[in-house]
Amino acid sequence: CETEISLSELTDRIQGALGVTPKVIATGPETVHRIGIVTGGAGTWVDRAAAFGLDTFLTGEGTHHTYFEAEERRVNLLYAGHYATETVGVRALGDHLEKRFGAETFFIDHPTGL
Repeated sequence: CETEISLSELTDRIQGALGVTPKVIATGPETVHRIGIVTGGAGTWVDRAAAFGLDTFLTGEGTHHTYFEAEERRVNLLYAGHYATETVGVRALGDHLEKRFGAETFFIDHPTGL
């Protein structure tokens, strides 16, 4: 997405939407303009995020070396948890199926803390 928001405001919004405090690797600009999101464990995609011209990348989790990749590429990297980032889509799919087909759905919330 393209926007203009401070990194701290973006972090607050993520926390409000997902109910988790993201781990922020603030190695990009304080004012965010281009954000990319990949749910789950896409931390190793920092280079792809930079190649797409993103200054901020949100995903669930990543490995230790991604800190340095984000730093070298001057990209903000936000880890909001594998589980927290992936359940958003599953819940949205359930809502869609209910509205579109009248199917009864339910979500079993079983957070792992990861």
